[in-house]
Amino acid sequence: MTKEEKYRELLRQAEALLADEKDPIARMSNLSAMLHTEMGFWWTGFYRVQEEELILGPFQGPVACLRIAFGRGVCGTAWKEQRTLVVPDVEQFPGHIACSSESRSEIVIPVWQQSQVVAVLDIDSRELNSFDNTDREWLEKFAVLTYGPSKEIWFAAGCFWGAQKFFKRIKGVDYTEVGFANGQLMNPSYEQVYIDTTGHAECVHIRYNPTVISLRRLTELYFKIIDPLSLNKQGEDEGTRYRTGVYFDDSQDVATLSKVFTNVKRSLGVSALPVELLPLRCFFRAEDYHQDYLDKNPGGYCHLSPDVFELI
Repeated sequence: MTKEEKYRELLRQAEALLADEKDPIARMSNLSAMLHTEMGFWWTGFYRVQEEELILGPFQGPVACLRIAFGRGVCGTAWKEQRTLVVPDVEQFPGHIACSSESRSEIVIPVWQQSQVVAVLDIDSRELNSFDNTDREWLEKFAVLTYGPSKEIWFAAGCFWGAQKFFKRIKGVDYTEVGFANGQLMNPSYEQVYIDTTGHAECVHIRYNPTVISLRRLTELYFKIIDPLSLNKQGEDEGTRYRTGVYFDDSQDVATLSKVFTNVKRSLGVSALPVELLPLRCFFRAEDYHQDYLDKNPGGYCHLSPDVFELI
């Protein structure tokens, strides 16, 4: 069994085990135990955000640091930078906190709730270079189970700056990131996508709690922030990179999405829309300066009308 296959099977087990449990500490406890036992990690556990510190939570492994300051070490830096950090050699990481001299490599994944980092999942190895993008991809899926069930959807809505600002304010949306979807080029830069030669669309990746907000409601809100009759143009932005589309990775979502599309076509009196409804083939995260761009630059360009934010 490959590493990816092990993660996939374990994720199914974790989702089933935690289906009816609402307490986050209980969920952290079993997630730590499952990952530690089944994946053979050396140290596996959570640190919880409390004011300006990370405080040790449920874990498996030897004694660990009790508290970590904001921006300190790998855990504090992952919290500060709000992104997963894969560290091949912890001794080479600036400001590394040596809770144990046996730790050689590390991966830290932020845990999100309502668009805020509320904890981190920390995993250490006694070997160098133990973690890669496969670990990052799958451990991020485990991390989002901490505060309840989670699903994903990808919306292309023109310029991704405004779309991210809109969706991250919706109750039940726990995480957003912007990037490029369904093109041909691997790991494109913004400059490459901008000249419309890669086939990618600017896109917002959303993780949401389906017990708080439904896919149907999210998609209905999506249609309220786009012009669904405009091909490759939203606001003043024009080009195939600004095309509209809804991309899914769960075939069970098709029925819900198709119904929303049908209702929109009926309300507009048209038989077709220039809005894609397709499986997600690929998604690549955009450069860090694009993430939460309008929070960092409040006066920055946004093609969305201020009125749409009143829909939330």
